Amino acid sequence: MRAFVTGITGFVGGHLAEHLLASGDQVVGVSASGRFPDDLAALAREVRVERADLADAETDLAGLLARKRPEAIYHLAAQSNPRASVDDPRGTWALNLGGTLNLLSAVKAAGLEPTPRVVIVGSGTCYGDPAPEFIPVSESCPLRPNNPYAASKAAADLLGVQMHLADHLDVVMARPFNHAGPRQSPRYVLATLARQVAEVEAGRKEAVEVGNLDVVRDYTDVRDVVRAYRLLALGGTPGEIYNLGSGRGLRLADALETLRGLASRPVEVRVDPARFRAVDLPYLVADASRLRAAVGWEPIVPIEQTLADMLDDARRGVERG
Repeated sequence: MRAFVTGITGFVGGHLAEHLLASGDQVVGVSASGRFPDDLAALAREVRVERADLADAETDLAGLLARKRPEAIYHLAAQSNPRASVDDPRGTWALNLGGTLNLLSAVKAAGLEPTPRVVIVGSGTCYGDPAPEFIPVSESCPLRPNNPYAASKAAADLLGVQMHLADHLDVVMARPFNHAGPRQSPRYVLATLARQVAEVEAGRKEAVEVGNLDVVRDYTDVRDVVRAYRLLALGGTPGEIYNLGSGRGLRLADALETLRGLASRPVEVRVDPARFRAVDLPYLVADASRLRAAVGWEPIVPIEQTLADMLDDARRGVERG
């Protein structure tokens, strides 16, 4: 299958590219940088990456798609950090909604036959802080996004539905809940915990500094997440939205205890009030039964393995400096 990935040089994009190649697909992609980071340099030998700004309506995405003729398009490119979205709401909306509009408009203008399947990657954060009767969270839960990232992702999903109904595009929407794995940026909580534990091990830090560890999140290994994206490219119903999650809650304090148990030396923990978020949902777990019924997906990587792999990756990062 010929695959086209937006945001291919990012955390999830790199894992998706690896999975697609392992599945025998031909892979090309675009990103704002136009190049893989150093830890993904091996992918550059097999995957061509074009530099493109999806938020710029003048970018000739239609011409690019007409040349590449993909059978599946995975739309990952986004401003993906909720906290950063509060600092830059306009930029977040421009990329997350505007970039999706530009991509889908380009798919329509390219007039490819057969029409490619487009997998739009949204976010489970669009449900906000669901009432107890909506947990675990299914796709029928009301949307109550409480930051620009979540709101722009919800709007992009609705745009996908609209362009499927009005323009007959072959679009499915994935709403992944929290996911993590090796190579994730320390901007995200499990990655920063792993990085800090590795720094304590190496003697570069006295203690792990934490915020609110009582929140519970549904974490799925990124390698399971990208498997689900490919399954949705092969199956699923056009115009449908699919939650993606393990269905199990992970308390952040328990995740940290797992990392401390893997450490080669005792790890002190200190609470840092600056790390507490102004809005922090206490409990968010997915109901992914629609996805399971549609494509037979199940997560296979246990969270303990995810955390061990993240700590090993963080150790390598600390060694590199």
